[in-house]
Amino acid sequence: MGHLVISEEPILTGPSYTTSALCLGCFDSVDGSYRCKGCNWPMCNRKCETAGSHQLECSMLKTAGIDITDFTGPNTSYQFITPLRCLLLKSRDPARWKLISGMESHTEDQTREYRMEMGRNVVRVIRHTLGMTEFSEDEIMKICGILTVNAFELFTTGPNKDRDSTPRAWAVYPTTYLMNHDCLANTLTSIDSKNKMHVRTRMPVKKGEALTAEYSECLWGTEIRRHQLHRYKYFWCSCQRCRDPTELGSFISSHRCSNCGGNVVATKPLDFSSTGFRCESCRVIIREEVLKGTNHQVEEEVFELESKELETPIEEYEDLVERHESILHPNHYAMLRCKKFLAHAYGRQPGYSLAELSEDRLNKKMEMCRTLIDTLEIVSPRFNDDTAHFLYELHAALVEIARRRHDLDMISNQEMVVALTEAKHILHQALQHLYPWNDGDLRDLEAESKAKKSLEALDAWIDLVENSKPTKQVENSKPNKPVENSKPKKSAEEAKPKQEQQQQQQTTTKKPKGKRKRKGGKGK
Repeated sequence: MGHLVISEEPILTGPSYTTSALCLGCFDSVDGSYRCKGCNWPMCNRKCETAGSHQLECSMLKTAGIDITDFTGPNTSYQFITPLRCLLLKSRDPARWKLISGMESHTEDQTREYRMEMGRNVVRVIRHTLGMTEFSEDEIMKICGILTVNAFELFTTGPNKDRDSTPRAWAVYPTTYLMNHDCLANTLTSIDSKNKMHVRTRMPVKKGEALTAEYSECLWGTEIRRHQLHRYKYFWCSCQRCRDPTELGSFISSHRCSNCGGNVVATKPLDFSSTGFRCESCRVIIREEVLKGTNHQVEEEVFELESKELETPIEEYEDLVERHESILHPNHYAMLRCKKFLAHAYGRQPGYSLAELSEDRLNKKMEMCRTLIDTLEIVSPRFNDDTAHFLYELHAALVEIARRRHDLDMISNQEMVVALTEAKHILHQALQHLYPWNDGDLRDLEAESKAKKSLEALDAWIDLVENSKPTKQVENSKPNKPVENSKPKKSAEEAKPKQEQQQQQQTTTKKPKGKRKRKGGKGK
């Protein structure tokens, strides 16, 4: 476990098909304030302007007369860049061309919509705008398919105001692309700042066992994962998790039985077009159209909330969870997406700092964190930064509740030490889930430093409590009795080092600026 099995340079890098405006040298976001002196395309600076990767197409872009003026969302003007870089290898670097052109393209599976988009934004630009008629339409479409199927998404930086304004780039690697997908992959893929790929095992791998990578979102249900993989990678996944009606016991696609409250699962998870659903407890059969209708309705609601991002009030997510908790399993993928938002937002959004949260919301935060942690342990075990994040959030809520009760003499010094020690144990677990190697973008040094500083603060706090005068517990009070919304003396966050407070206050419900989580899979 953790063994480095592949380490390799990319054959080629370039903008993905869904990127917003970016620098053609380093792939960071751009605003048009600096432009290449040769082709007038927006770049970061002179260094990027003279980068070898850009020099391949610079003179051609100059004659194309394409003016990049949209910096707010996906920009289709970039779609032809990476296919062009591939095609130029044919004459300039035959060895690398041979590697790329031999990859699977699935051109026979490309949809009419895909062919029309690539024909309009790639084929037409290369053959007509650039006048490169030596490349046939079929050859260009093959390259488009090769990139869609085999390219891996790169770490990029940008404003990240929303999904549409994010710069996206990808790379093709000579060996890593050969790994098949599995929804419970035995490897992790990580790309460093120089775009070098590193593949490590995330669980024991037997001799002769195939290495697998995950190209889908682990917290989506089977039906969505399989359709996404078929749409972008042209295959129907039939791995162990997809075959299991309970999804390895995670119940991510399950509903609640209206008859007995049991878990309702698909009878044929690999055939959602004709499958029925059955309660595991009372065995009642439920019509597929009923559950599918519920799934689609709640998916639309979640997508609507997520599309608003920071504009969406916490109450709207709480309302969605409340309305559906009686019909959806607590681990249902729609519920998990809401809980993921809320577990992070509680304690971070303005008006919802840890000191301002009611104990009811603090308890909800802890419950949601535990649900997410337990589920991720099943579907994405070991070295998962999401698991580490929610362990950190769990410790923060636990400490805040303990602090309030200790301040009100509802728990003794000894009980306070027990609570703080439990929080320390949770932080140690978080550190074990963080990627420990310095060979790629999966290592989150900021999260690692934050957890270690919190451990130091807890150690100091435990020493302080152990050496202080024993507290007298209030008569007739119970340790587990909810605390009324009294004004706290000092929050758990305020008890932490000042530098750590500032770091947490700067974090919003979105990921930090310039940070974009890799999913371990190929890019779209």
